[in-house]
Amino acid sequence: MDRLVVDGYGKYVGKKSNRIVVREQGKTVFQAPPEGLRQVLVTGKGSIGFDAVNLLAAHGVDLIFIDSHGEVRSRLSSPEMRTVATRREQYFAYKDFRGFAISKAITLAKLRNQQATLGTLAKRRKETDSSAAEKIYAKRERIQPKIAELENMEAGNVEEARESIMGIEGSASLEYWSAITQVVPKEYGFNGRSGRYATDPVNAMLNYGYGVLEGETWRAVHFAGLDPYGGFLHVDRPGKPSLVLDLMEEFRQQLVDKSVIKLISRKEVDPANFIRDGNACAMDDKARRTLLMELLGKLEEYTAYGDEKVRWCDIILNQARNIGKYLRGEVATYEGFWLRW
Repeated sequence: MDRLVVDGYGKYVGKKSNRIVVREQGKTVFQAPPEGLRQVLVTGKGSIGFDAVNLLAAHGVDLIFIDSHGEVRSRLSSPEMRTVATRREQYFAYKDFRGFAISKAITLAKLRNQQATLGTLAKRRKETDSSAAEKIYAKRERIQPKIAELENMEAGNVEEARESIMGIEGSASLEYWSAITQVVPKEYGFNGRSGRYATDPVNAMLNYGYGVLEGETWRAVHFAGLDPYGGFLHVDRPGKPSLVLDLMEEFRQQLVDKSVIKLISRKEVDPANFIRDGNACAMDDKARRTLLMELLGKLEEYTAYGDEKVRWCDIILNQARNIGKYLRGEVATYEGFWLRW
């Protein structure tokens, strides 16, 4: 087992001998040696013992706490990895061409993944809903000129180009989310991406999914020896893990967006699985657990990465390491990850 999920209420994570145990109402419901774990993801309400924390840290196991809205509330980990040379170059890179190059590569990957996702959705609906397929294809094509514009962009550092990059990204995302509305049933009330505070079921699922992805990406950045707060594309702000948010952009569409659409299309969740409080919308326990299991399963799936088949969780780690290699001058360029359709 690579990942332990502690969900629900009243669970206790502790240590027995040299094993991690989870107890519920005094009964042991799980136990495993820490060597078999990569991450412990806590999404419910319970407690954890100091001995368990120390045992997890000693074996390099991430401990992530995510609330019901997908916010990463806390992260505990082992000591930093090979940080000095990497982080020095990371900070220097913000002021030179490398910061721009990383931001450009990440955004290009995001736009290409948006295109690939829309291409897949349109292809699957070509026979069953030709009208929706045509609209999705049309939106997909509108992203291509924005990719070309970004490919031709040059700058000495990211500060010179961030506003332009974000403008292109924002324009492409409007086309992307407008296309996504074609595949979401009307009863979900989805009119596009609403951001951090969900007002409809789809955005509630997206927010939670991005929180799970953030936890996985944070782990990758940590093990690559990078500063999670020293990003390039996302601006600095106290407490904002900008580099984590940067790298996440390469994986939102393929991992989270597709998973949400899949669950809706297969009717594994429905509008009755959501709780509304005024304009706010949140998942009930069934929807949250269904989405969580889908995402965690997806992270363990294999997909094409160069000439190999690699798990998604390992691709995220490899991309973080590739940023580090580029910053240290071990490779000439950084290439963002994207899938063709």
